[in-house]
Amino acid sequence: MPLQPALSKDECLKELEKAGVLDDWHVYGSSRKPVSTDPSRPSHSKRAIAADLMAWVDAQVPGAKKLVVVGHDRGGRVAYRLAKDFRDRVSGLCLLDIVPTKMMFERMSYKAYRHASTLKAYHWFFLAQPSPLPETLIHSNSSYFITTTINSSTGSRWRGKLNSTAMSSWVDQYRDWDVIVGACEDYRAAVGVDLDHDEEDEKEGKMGVDCPLLVLSSVKFGKAFDVKGVWEGLGTKDVKQVVVADEETGHYLPVEAGEEVSKALVEWLSQI
Repeated sequence: MPLQPALSKDECLKELEKAGVLDDWHVYGSSRKPVSTDPSRPSHSKRAIAADLMAWVDAQVPGAKKLVVVGHDRGGRVAYRLAKDFRDRVSGLCLLDIVPTKMMFERMSYKAYRHASTLKAYHWFFLAQPSPLPETLIHSNSSYFITTTINSSTGSRWRGKLNSTAMSSWVDQYRDWDVIVGACEDYRAAVGVDLDHDEEDEKEGKMGVDCPLLVLSSVKFGKAFDVKGVWEGLGTKDVKQVVVADEETGHYLPVEAGEEVSKALVEWLSQI
């Protein structure tokens, strides 16, 4: 998940090294997963990825009864699915700059500032188009696509000046056709089977999580959504929100504001 570049510098990684793992999600990293022939993309659903991660943790850390799960962006969506599907195993959840997928789609409408959210999140629909349309277009100039996409969600202070190691890693990954395919499969699952799972949870009154929840948000995202209120409204009882940094900080909190993220996370970990 996209936390690694910033967290390698600070005390949060030291805490994670004691009893934690950083995963290489088999959509965006170096590991791979076969593409499903089912049009709903169950193999790339957040439920399937969460189950794979739990199996991997159990294999790597035998006897680990309880987990604290941290995720940003797409990793955050896997994290809250894991916390819902493995309620007895997750003792804490930290989500960075997201609200549930279903809520994001509900926000994308003409009534919401004439599709302002839709235009901002155009890639949610572009990447979900049938293969190989988005893969082919992205692969034709992957460096431009990923650099432009990241810069569009970066705060003004860091736009075009993000951590060079992180940027180089993202650009290099997107030169790989399989990574592009994996990213598209993730978004195809998001408009299909992931929504099915969210709707099932909603019918059963299980949209919230049972464990303590820390939500970290940028100033801009915190203005767009009542993030704490969102999760409390879904039934999560123990919610703490921390707005990270300032107006010039964007969506990539772990890279743009790594120290602030780490400080808030470590402080919260000591309290739960």
